[in-house]
Amino acid sequence: MQQFFSNIYAFFRQRRWLLYSLFAAFILFSAFFARKLKFEEDISRILPKDPKVEKLNEVFQHSKFMDKLVVMVSLKDTNAVSPDSLILFADTFVEHVSSKLAPYIRKINYRVDDDMTATLFDIVNEHLPVYLAPQDYQTIDSLIQPGTLKGTLEHNLQLLTSPAGFALKNMIAGDPSGISFIALKKLQQLQYDENFELYDDCVMTKDQKNLLLFITPVYPPNNTGKNQLFLSGLDSIAATCPGDIGVAYFGATAVSAGNAEQLSKDTGLTQGITVLFLVLFIGFYFKRKSAPLVIMIPVVAGALFALAAVYLIRGSISVIAIGTGSVILGIAVNYSLHVFNHYRHTGDIKKVIDDLAFPLTLGSATTIGGFFCLTFAESDMLKDLGLFAGFSLIGAALSSLIFLPHFISKHKKKNADEYSHSWIDKLAALRPEHNKFIIAGILLLTIVFAFTSQKVGFETDLNNMNYMPPALKQAEQKLNAINQAATQSVYIVAEGKNLEEALLQSEKVQQDIEALKDKSIVNKYSGVSSLIISGALQQERIQRWNAYWTPEKKAAVLTVIKKEGTALGYSATAFDRFTDLLNKTYTVVDTATLHQLRSSFLDDYIVEYNDRTTVVTLVKAEAANKPAIYETFDNKAGITVLDRQYLTGRFVELINIDFTRIALITSVFVFTVLLITYGRIELALMAFLPMFITWIWILGIMGLLGIKFNIINIIVSTLIFGLGDDYSIFIMDGLLQEYKTGRKNLSSFKSSIILSAVTTLAGLGVLIFAKHPALRSIASISVTGILCVVLVSQVCIPYLFNFLISNRVKRGVYPWTFWSLSKTIFSQVWFIFGSILLVLIGIILVKLNPFNKEKGKLLYHKVIAKFSRSLIYIMGNVKKAIINPLKEDFSSPAIIICNHQSGLDNFVMMMMHPKLIVFTNDRVRSAPVSGLAVRMADYYSASMGVENNLEKIREKVKLGYSVVIFPEGTRSSDGNMKRFHKGAFFLAEQLGIDILPVIIHGTGYTLSKGDMMLKDGHIVLKFLPRISPENISFGNTYSERAKQVGKYFRSEFEQLRQSLEQPDWHREKLFYNYIYKGPVLEWYMRVKVGLEKNYAVFHKLLPQKGKILDIGCGYGFMPYMLRFAAIEREIYAADYDEEKITVAQHCFSKDERIQFAYADVTHLVFEKYDGIIAADMLHYLQPGEQKHIIEKCIQALNSGGVLIIRDGDKERVEKHKGTKLTEFFSTKLLQFNKTTDKGLSFLSGSMIHEIAAANGMYCREIDETKYTSNIIFVISNKN
Repeated sequence: MQQFFSNIYAFFRQRRWLLYSLFAAFILFSAFFARKLKFEEDISRILPKDPKVEKLNEVFQHSKFMDKLVVMVSLKDTNAVSPDSLILFADTFVEHVSSKLAPYIRKINYRVDDDMTATLFDIVNEHLPVYLAPQDYQTIDSLIQPGTLKGTLEHNLQLLTSPAGFALKNMIAGDPSGISFIALKKLQQLQYDENFELYDDCVMTKDQKNLLLFITPVYPPNNTGKNQLFLSGLDSIAATCPGDIGVAYFGATAVSAGNAEQLSKDTGLTQGITVLFLVLFIGFYFKRKSAPLVIMIPVVAGALFALAAVYLIRGSISVIAIGTGSVILGIAVNYSLHVFNHYRHTGDIKKVIDDLAFPLTLGSATTIGGFFCLTFAESDMLKDLGLFAGFSLIGAALSSLIFLPHFISKHKKKNADEYSHSWIDKLAALRPEHNKFIIAGILLLTIVFAFTSQKVGFETDLNNMNYMPPALKQAEQKLNAINQAATQSVYIVAEGKNLEEALLQSEKVQQDIEALKDKSIVNKYSGVSSLIISGALQQERIQRWNAYWTPEKKAAVLTVIKKEGTALGYSATAFDRFTDLLNKTYTVVDTATLHQLRSSFLDDYIVEYNDRTTVVTLVKAEAANKPAIYETFDNKAGITVLDRQYLTGRFVELINIDFTRIALITSVFVFTVLLITYGRIELALMAFLPMFITWIWILGIMGLLGIKFNIINIIVSTLIFGLGDDYSIFIMDGLLQEYKTGRKNLSSFKSSIILSAVTTLAGLGVLIFAKHPALRSIASISVTGILCVVLVSQVCIPYLFNFLISNRVKRGVYPWTFWSLSKTIFSQVWFIFGSILLVLIGIILVKLNPFNKEKGKLLYHKVIAKFSRSLIYIMGNVKKAIINPLKEDFSSPAIIICNHQSGLDNFVMMMMHPKLIVFTNDRVRSAPVSGLAVRMADYYSASMGVENNLEKIREKVKLGYSVVIFPEGTRSSDGNMKRFHKGAFFLAEQLGIDILPVIIHGTGYTLSKGDMMLKDGHIVLKFLPRISPENISFGNTYSERAKQVGKYFRSEFEQLRQSLEQPDWHREKLFYNYIYKGPVLEWYMRVKVGLEKNYAVFHKLLPQKGKILDIGCGYGFMPYMLRFAAIEREIYAADYDEEKITVAQHCFSKDERIQFAYADVTHLVFEKYDGIIAADMLHYLQPGEQKHIIEKCIQALNSGGVLIIRDGDKERVEKHKGTKLTEFFSTKLLQFNKTTDKGLSFLSGSMIHEIAAANGMYCREIDETKYTSNIIFVISNKN
């Protein structure tokens, strides 16, 4: 990554004109498409998508429910009642609105038209059978009874003689029986809320204090530009009302317009403040007037690029997503700040690119990925934000690495001393990770916040995310107060492919609703089913009418009516129209009439769009009865039940799902990227930890302060993840650079992070000045989160890195890895629980045993032996071997002497036989749990001396026990044996028993002294022959024996060590020196060392002692392996790649006997050496240089020295193709090795032989390869 951006910089550095041209083209291209982007101001885009929610939105959007603006006219004196005054003003108000705002108004519903009502009655009478349900015929049966007909006619006569008789004359003449009134009563379903009534044809509350009129705007609510003009005009007209009358209005149009206006104001204000602050802060901090402009270049480029990208992908974007641009601005400016600030510290733009390319690319990638995860949200606004933020940061990051270095490098850097004492630098120089109180405080607060985080809830009132001016809020409250049905309504939506199917579904719904109404579950309902009926049902009802009115029944009814009518004085022709009603041939309602019904009364209930039709039924029910309604219609195809209560619960559920999904996807993505990039789960976990802890802190603080999550401030979760991993990556990279190469960039990175935090806090904190709650909700939680993530990232990562890695290698021990820690914990847990079990068994067998104590102790020793074996063999990563050529079985007591390297030595010996008594130190005996087991086993205290334990030991020996003693007295920390003390030999002399030497090898490496890490060692036990009391070859006295046996033991130990500690034995040690230095280097080292077979060939060819020179040592794999395998070697290594030498010099195993130098071999000053290695490096030189170097190496050899050359022999034509291929990969593709402009030049084996012969040397070849021509040439003296 560093090389890629360095090459780009070098390319454009020589072609500045091309760079400026490309940058201008990039800006113009982005700006061209950005201008075409459409900005959506619809606040509903915030809401998460859901099939039922979308269904309700579709109903609202298409049925004009949401489009209607409710205008409420009332007296300001709430106690006064004057409906006529309200109507008088309303007439004037409607007249002015209709004339002045006609371009903005589609329809005004004010007075109920009497002609329209009469038309409705006529339609019902004309199609009477269509509006009669089956149960209505039972009512008809009762109406046409002779007695009932007589009473009805008498009542009609009274009505006709009353003042209202003139109006009712036609209705009575048309239907004297009252059958048509059955159908007309069903029109009462259209009155949904009993709180309203008609007064002088106007809709008014029953208390006559509020008059309502309804305006349907021409433009939908999301066209806020036009609607703002409309509402402004409406306000002007309302302002002219008399002083005692007030006008208020509420509706989606007003809410959307208010939101859009406030969003526009807040966006301009917050982004303006942010830009102003950044300009002033950056200018003063860097003490350069042009700094704000230069630093803002990537930000502007990124924003334009994002707008263009969103246009090409979606075509439009939510204005709220743009409103959060201050958030993106605060992050985007971080990238240019990192570049500018690091240049301020280094003054070398190429070094800036090399140092920042990796962390900035990785940090931006994870942040960008985190924002792109928002596209998985159910909210369109969050999707817009994810795209806008992601592409903004892509543009800003690339601009910071490609364009910005050229703009910065044009400025002359000031003296570094001028910048070295800024307050941010001083703050960055602090090392809070070394303060144990801060660490303890973070741990304690994390635990506390983990509990308080459980109190965090989600905001369920969506109104809290809308901005409404005070007047609009009051209007909403007033409307809710006078329209209680709105909060009790349940929307039942029937859907079909066309109107006929939808009506059939709606009619099924009505049947269920009637059943619920009979059970008092539904109070009232309103819908289209009373007036608009499916064709199939109309036909069915007409057929039922025809079947009901048989000729006999018609004749009987007409006979009764005429008879009773004549008796009451009706004229002979009074009932002719009724006769026509019974004899009429009825048809279904025609299309024109159906359209008239829809447009006049029910247009809001029927929606036709996109080859679908929905019919809505409004149901009024108590909250306690709503679950029964849900249950009735649940899982019925084509039917959806919705209400505000459902929406509230569903929104909470969706927000929870969105929150969980975004957090999970973002976490998995960020962690995966960190894992792949670092190649080590340990580093990934360390870098991820601040985000995890910060999230606990944020939730905990929210729980403490009662701050709730909502659909908007979920944005902050992605922001915190993005910033958290950005900061973590820079801290981690600073630590890794110092660990790998010694470069101390951490302070510079930390100061950049603090700068970033300041600018981001400015971008987010300024949102507190926003009035729109959707924007303001981001401020407090984001400021808290950023402060937390800065603190945690700057403390936790360095603390863990030092604890697990740096501090350990400074002590010369291996850094912890995930697997080594896991294996260590597993073995420790096994030991602890085993010790507890041993103590419990010991108490039973030894302490509480009332019978044979000795048998109990022997059994206890057997248990100890079994446990010791389990402990050693449960370590599957540790190889075990026992060398026992004489088949020692401990049948005869002996004093067993062993070298002492590790705490494992006791268990290695105890597992061999139950009849072993071990001398232990006081530390082992006083251990909390295992110490009790040791004491119950009668293991002796070394601190008491052998003399004080002599008689006790004598008794144990008589019982067949052997005694294990470590004559060195303490564990060896370096693997070298110490002087033997005399106690063991004194004891053997006093007891007259054999001495049994047992060599323990590998435990010191597997579990080293002073370190708890369990490594992948190889434990070997070697039994030496017994030394009997009669054997005087080791001396006559115990003092002499202590010296001679010690000398013999060390000799045998050294022989065993040399036979075991070959290069493969040191493989893990070499690996640990190169882990945490990048996944590419680590895996290259693993593959390289594996292919080289641990450099065993070179180890065998080179002397075990003396000075060894390695020219072309690369990263130092071979020098370290040769040093490990023969500790008396002095290694000198050189390479012309400075980066590789720097890495080699910073391995924790480096000591004074291994030295690295950055040098060109052609200019290297040679001394005298016992061995020289030129492995795979001569082909990087030209032929003349190759010959010169080989001769120079030969001349630098001491007498008996050896020169080892390995290189491709071009004379082996077929195999040489493989060599060329591997060099292509290493120099061109993977670029592990650098070449000069002259390229590669392979030599021939004959040339090497000729040079050796010319210098009086012997040359032999070793060919161990199958696919390459890499041959080992060993050049040494002929004698």
